[in-house]
Amino acid sequence: MATAAECEVFINQIAPLCVKYAAEYGYKNVSAAVAMACLESGYGLSRLAAQYHNYFGMKCGTKWTGASVNMRTMEEYTPGVKTPISDDFRAYPDMESGVRGYYEFLELARYAAVRNQETPEKYLQEIKAAGYATSSTYVRDVLAVVTAHNLTEWDKYISEPEKAQDGQQDGQKGKYNMYSRQKVVDYANSQVGKKESDGSYKSIIDTYNTLPADQLPRKTRMQYGWAWCACFWSAIAVALKYLAIMPIEISCYYLIEAAKKLKAWVENDAYIPKPGDGVLYDWDDSGQGDNTGNPDHVGAVTYVNQDAGYMVVTEGNYGNAVKKRTISLNGRYIRGFIVPNYDDGTVAEPEKTGGKSVSEVAHEVIAGIYGDGEERQRELAAHGYDYDTVQAEVNRILNGGAATPENDNSVDQAQPVARKATSTCYAHKFDKGVAGTYVTTADLYCRNDAGTNKKALCLIPKGTKVQCYGYYNVSGGVNWLYIQFTMDGVQYTGFSSSVYLRKA
Repeated sequence: MATAAECEVFINQIAPLCVKYAAEYGYKNVSAAVAMACLESGYGLSRLAAQYHNYFGMKCGTKWTGASVNMRTMEEYTPGVKTPISDDFRAYPDMESGVRGYYEFLELARYAAVRNQETPEKYLQEIKAAGYATSSTYVRDVLAVVTAHNLTEWDKYISEPEKAQDGQQDGQKGKYNMYSRQKVVDYANSQVGKKESDGSYKSIIDTYNTLPADQLPRKTRMQYGWAWCACFWSAIAVALKYLAIMPIEISCYYLIEAAKKLKAWVENDAYIPKPGDGVLYDWDDSGQGDNTGNPDHVGAVTYVNQDAGYMVVTEGNYGNAVKKRTISLNGRYIRGFIVPNYDDGTVAEPEKTGGKSVSEVAHEVIAGIYGDGEERQRELAAHGYDYDTVQAEVNRILNGGAATPENDNSVDQAQPVARKATSTCYAHKFDKGVAGTYVTTADLYCRNDAGTNKKALCLIPKGTKVQCYGYYNVSGGVNWLYIQFTMDGVQYTGFSSSVYLRKA
């Protein structure tokens, strides 16, 4: 089922084309056609629509000589009785051809009366009477779509179709020209769960490929089977018609170059992004200095919690699917940011809803969406989650991979160092008065950044001597010292709470 964001995007794509060809072929109503496309194609998500660009369920008939595809469908020859059949359906190379094909199909003599109908009711009654659909509730079902999306607003453009193409509504900026962060976030999140294993990811590639060949970067169509993270970002821009502010490419390297041309590139790992920005990664980042290496991956920032030190990024081709990643701000592997020039910078807080997996909610907790302490307990309970179960998953994610000492001598600071493990986040504050040797007063986690919601590198035994060179970060009003020590031949460098560190 299409999400609200997918419905809106589909309507904004297909309605101007319906207006264009309704005017060209002399039709007086367009809202009914737009609603038919929504209903027949599942808002563009059906296989017939997404892969073959037949948005109106048109069968081949005897006069069709173009491409076709055989598919199963349901017909209602007897009221209330659905009969499964196989039939040949018309296939088109792109969305515009599919819409034009609909109006060409209506040139059949039996649909002649449809052309002059000015209301969606009359239009649908005539098209049903002419045998377009067998469903006994077809007129009612399509009219419900007209009402749900206020599609009669598009009827006013039949006399001036160029205004629909430009996205103008009553002289104001229309849906195409109001560049909104919220729409980018909504659309990115609406794609979560699409994956290679069931082929659902192909709709993302298909969306990108709806661009005319001369508008495709380097005139290259995206192919199934290619790495598609950059295509995911670009498909958002194509779907929303945001090409004026969002760079598009199917290569991460060239995506950065395109962003630079739009003056939308921030070459700064420490930049605090906003939802709707893009973030590029470099998996070979050494963690030293500003990362200027070759980019490997990209995603759309969909939530930022500066106080918690996290951002949530929605990414295509993350484990061969569209998934969310929770990552520290100014962390290792960040290559830089795409910062489109949006008109509307407001983004609503993520919805706290029931029905999510424990793992998904745990990641939201880590990102700070549910708050801390008693607030977290109340919020989780209010949305149907068991606090203890979620918190156990949070602890597993954050602490489950932490190294533990192998024996009593494993923290001898005189032992040789065989390798190093360093946090991916950096210390931002310095005070020479903080520098010195400390002793842990309890078993203490060394973490990737300041805060109990940051991933643990290891568990330091009580009584271990650690060194701080004056650097630290602050979380929840507490100094988290940037410390260094050796355990089991590994030199660890990370953050631990000063509450459990006593100067030696």
